[in-house]
Amino acid sequence: MGPKSNLPQPDIVGRALERIGKKPLLDETCIVHRAFALLADKWTLLVLLALMHGRKRYSALQRQIGGVSPKMLTQTLRALEEHGLVEREVFPEVPPRVEYALTDFGRTLSEPLASLCEWAVEHEGRLRAVLASERSRG
Repeated sequence: MGPKSNLPQPDIVGRALERIGKKPLLDETCIVHRAFALLADKWTLLVLLALMHGRKRYSALQRQIGGVSPKMLTQTLRALEEHGLVEREVFPEVPPRVEYALTDFGRTLSEPLASLCEWAVEHEGRLRAVLASERSRG
């Protein structure tokens, strides 16, 4: 028997499909649509993933998330804070020290994000091939 996968178990998939199947339309009023819109931009999932490892300073996040500009990291952190997924703590020091961490609500995304990471690792070869073909076309 192979290693245990961290991907969602069939009962989770079945429940999700059943719930989605009850929606006649995945429009802007659908909570699934709204949740995906909240999370599905270029930097949000990467910031959440970085913060799954624990509290971090802004500079540590910027170093860890390759390619993110200071402006986009700030905007992403502000949006996550506004949505209650990330908390920002300012320490009264000179110069001020600011740290970011997942809230309890933000930590509820740890399991789904871990599953998505495992999926990416398990399908790395295929994903790299897809990305390479996109670059050659683009």
